[in-house]
Amino acid sequence: MTSTSPQTDLTVPPVRTALIVLGMHRSGTSALAGVLGHLGAALPQDLMAPSDMNAKGFFESNRITGLNDRLLAQAGFTWWDPRRFPAAWFDTPEAATLLDEAVEVLRADYGDAALFVMKDPRICRLLPFWTAALDRFGAQVRIVHTHRAAWDVAASLARWAEYEPEFGLVLWSRHVLDAEADSRALPRCFTSFEALMDDWRAVARHIADALDLDWPRGPDQAGAAVDDFLSRDLQHFRGASATGPDGQPLPPVAAELQQVLGAWIDEGESSQDHDRLDRLRSALDASGPLFDGLALRTVHRARQVAHLSGRVESLTADLTLARRDLSRAGQEADRRDAQIAEQAERLEVMERRQHVASVQLRQLTEQREREMQERLRLAIALDDPNAMADRLDDLAERVERVTAERSRERDRLNAEAEAMATEGARLREDLATARAERDAAQRWGATREAELLASTSWRVTAPLRAVSRVARRLRP
Repeated sequence: MTSTSPQTDLTVPPVRTALIVLGMHRSGTSALAGVLGHLGAALPQDLMAPSDMNAKGFFESNRITGLNDRLLAQAGFTWWDPRRFPAAWFDTPEAATLLDEAVEVLRADYGDAALFVMKDPRICRLLPFWTAALDRFGAQVRIVHTHRAAWDVAASLARWAEYEPEFGLVLWSRHVLDAEADSRALPRCFTSFEALMDDWRAVARHIADALDLDWPRGPDQAGAAVDDFLSRDLQHFRGASATGPDGQPLPPVAAELQQVLGAWIDEGESSQDHDRLDRLRSALDASGPLFDGLALRTVHRARQVAHLSGRVESLTADLTLARRDLSRAGQEADRRDAQIAEQAERLEVMERRQHVASVQLRQLTEQREREMQERLRLAIALDDPNAMADRLDDLAERVERVTAERSRERDRLNAEAEAMATEGARLREDLATARAERDAAQRWGATREAELLASTSWRVTAPLRAVSRVARRLRP
């Protein structure tokens, strides 16, 4: 029996790398994740579908985003909560349960991929949770911070969510500061949405050099696809200015934060700035009560929209059912119309057949009468009484037989015509009933539609529908 050395049983697991894109909503994280996907980094299997907010896709996992929403809710938070997420929550039994689930989500989304992209702006607030999950999953973590001018982010949030610009700046500061602080111990680099749009190849080289990566598909190989993907319609706002649309300056925390990030993107990270950023983060924490009003208004608006949207969805569902019933009634009426038309055509055919048969019978009778007369004439001419009598008997028999056949054919045709007339009358009655039902359903559907369009819920939600969509799932 051959013995096996213990060393031969040891296998070295393959090196797997998770490339996490961190950035605030509306900061170009989707554009960067899409570029990384074109360069060969694996994207999640359960990709979120594109929407009006991001027509080219979000490049993030439905599973991960859903888990993040549940995680935030477990701690009494939402992604738009400006407070710092409590670090102590990561040590709770609830967090442990979700951590096990997170590992399964990673396995389902990325399988055995050697290099894969994770992206969801919520991870800015939850990075310690996901680094722990990725460690269990057997993947090393690399971080790419991508940023966008603060006023541009606020303008985009205002457009898509109708958020007050000041509140958008608070959320931007919170996401950026938390993501920076929680990623200091990890390999990371910094870039921007503006840099990506200006020269994505330089950004790709910068990320690869800073994080010691080899792209499965280099910029030359992926160039055409990326050039086509990165169109200028991705960039709705571009100011990179220190002032807002009405000339208002950035708040001090946001202004200093943007200054530091700009220097890091242009010149590289400086550890000397860490104390500055910690101070800004503490200032943001201390200012929390000042933002409570903004947060409460946002939450109240979201809840109001959710309630009204639910009512609208209910009315819309009723309207959809009414229109479906109306459509079915119309289809049934059309079917009955077709049946009546078919029966009418059959009746017309039978009437034509009856007419033809009558003509043929009359012609046959006339022919038999002519034959009888001719035979009688011949019998008289031959002066053969017996023959004449036989001919007369034969003629009488033939006439009787033809007359009987004609009577039977007429009775059959009349019976068939009567049956078809009865069926036609029944079908016409059914059609009248179906049309009445269709008209009633149409009137009901029109009434329901008018009620929906005239309802308070519909009018009130008109300016808030964009907020409703974003409140359910805002994406960068």
